[in-house]
Amino acid sequence: MEERCPTCGFRFERIEGHWIGALGMNTVLTFGIGMVMVVGGYALMHPDPNLPVLLTAVVAWAILGPFILFPWTRTLWTAADLIARPLDPDDEVDPDYLPSTGRG
Repeated sequence: MEERCPTCGFRFERIEGHWIGALGMNTVLTFGIGMVMVVGGYALMHPDPNLPVLLTAVVAWAILGPFILFPWTRTLWTAADLIARPLDPDDEVDPDYLPSTGRG
């Protein structure tokens, strides 16, 4: 991943440990989707669930899911961070991309 946005110069990792939130979001989404897979798969196979197939699918998701979701969780976490802490001149971003202050 690039360190900065090629258009505006925004530094994606604004503070040390920034991606810990993205990892947490990734973990919650991976577990949540895995749980939906277990419950949904069991419901679809009811009354005679094929547990080896269901277990294989869930284990495959548990291994691949975090890699698949990580680009999106990084983006979502960065968006949440920008909502909580809008850009300011200290972020070394092209001034054209700074939010207006509503003055003038």
